Amino acid sequence: MAIKERSRQPIYYYVDHTSRFAHNSGIQRCVRALGRALLELGQPLIPVVWNREDQQLAPAGAEALKHLARWSGPPAEAWSHWKETGSNNAPSWLLIVELVSGPHNPSPEQLRAATNPLGVQLAWLFHDAIPVRWAALYGAAADQAAQCHTRYMAALAGYERVFCNSHTTREHLLSFLREQRIPMRPERIQALPLAEDFGVARPAAPPARKATEQIQLLCVSTLEPRKNHRGLFKALAWLHSQGLKNWQLQLVGWGADGQVVQQLERARARGLPIHWHGRADDTALEAFYQHSDLTVYPSLEEGFGLPVAESLWQRRPCLCSGEGALGERAAAGGCLTVNTADWRAIAAGLERLLVDHELRLQLRLQADQRIFRRWHSVAQELVDNLEHDA
Repeated sequence: MAIKERSRQPIYYYVDHTSRFAHNSGIQRCVRALGRALLELGQPLIPVVWNREDQQLAPAGAEALKHLARWSGPPAEAWSHWKETGSNNAPSWLLIVELVSGPHNPSPEQLRAATNPLGVQLAWLFHDAIPVRWAALYGAAADQAAQCHTRYMAALAGYERVFCNSHTTREHLLSFLREQRIPMRPERIQALPLAEDFGVARPAAPPARKATEQIQLLCVSTLEPRKNHRGLFKALAWLHSQGLKNWQLQLVGWGADGQVVQQLERARARGLPIHWHGRADDTALEAFYQHSDLTVYPSLEEGFGLPVAESLWQRRPCLCSGEGALGERAAAGGCLTVNTADWRAIAAGLERLLVDHELRLQLRLQADQRIFRRWHSVAQELVDNLEHDA
C-alpha cells in the first residue's frame, strides 16, 4: 500500500549503488532502513540514481525500486515521482546516505554541478573514515581508495549538512578536517547515531541451552581484512588445540576478499567446526540468530556497528571491541568487550563465554533489558534538522 504523503516538501534520496548491489551490507541496510522509516513518517522521498552517460541525477527505474524493496526495504509503490525544480512543492534537499567515493562514482564537483539546476541543498550521512585510517590493512591496492576517501571527506566540509552515524565518526571527521587545515563549520557536522532496532517487533528469546550442551556461535560479517576474521580463526584454533571443543561457528557474510576466504578454508581444513554461508535473506538470518547462543564480532573498527546492535536486538550476547563506535554500542550491556587487535584477547574472551554458563546468562539478561533507539526516531531527528535549515 502506498504511504500517504504529508505536506512536507519531498527529498531527493540517493540510491544509486544500493538499487543494483547484489548484497545487503551495512550501508545498504542503512539506506533501506532509513528510507523506509522516513516514508513511514510521512516524508516523501524521490529515489534518484547517477546517470553516468549524461553526468546527471535521474529518477530510479522500476527494476531499481524492485531491488530496493528486498531485505525489508521500502515498497516500490511508496516512493514519490520525480519533480523538476520550480514545480509545485519541489524538493529542497538531496540526501545521500550511500558512500559516494571512487572512480565509478560522481565527484563532489559533479554532484554539486548536478544539483545546482535543481536548486537543492546537499545533506550527507557520513559512515566512517576507515579507508583512510586502516589503509595499511589492504596493501598497495588501498592507496587509490584512501586517496578517493580523502577527497570525499575533504569535500564534506563544504556541504550544507553532514550527519555522522555515531559520535566516534563525528570526531574522526572533525579531526581529519582540522589536520588537513580545511575550513569548516562544526555546527553543520553533527552526530546522528543510527537505530538499533531490526524489525517491527523484537523477537522473543528461546529458552537458554543447558550448560552441558554444545554452544552455537554466530558471526555475521563481510569477509574482508578489517573485520578481522584472521584473529577470530587464530583464537578458535588455539581453543580447539587446548581441548575446548564444545562449540561450532556459523559464519554469515559474502567473500569480498579472496585472502580472507583462503584463511577461512585453511581454518576449516584444520578441522575447526566452521560453517560458511555466503549470503542469507531476512528469514535465514533470523533463523541463524534464533539457533545461536552468542555472537562474535572481531572487527577492528566500525563506523557504527550494526551487527553488534542486531545481535543485542536478537537478545544474543556479543563479544566485540570496546573501542570507538563498537564501544558505544556495547556500553549499555549485553557485550563482553576485548581488544580485538590481539587474537589472544579474543581467545581469552571466548574461553570465558564457553566455560562460564553464568556469565552467558548474565549477558543475555543485560541484552534482554536493553532499550533500543528506533529508526523512526532517527528519521524524525533528521527531518527536524533539514526542515529547520530549509
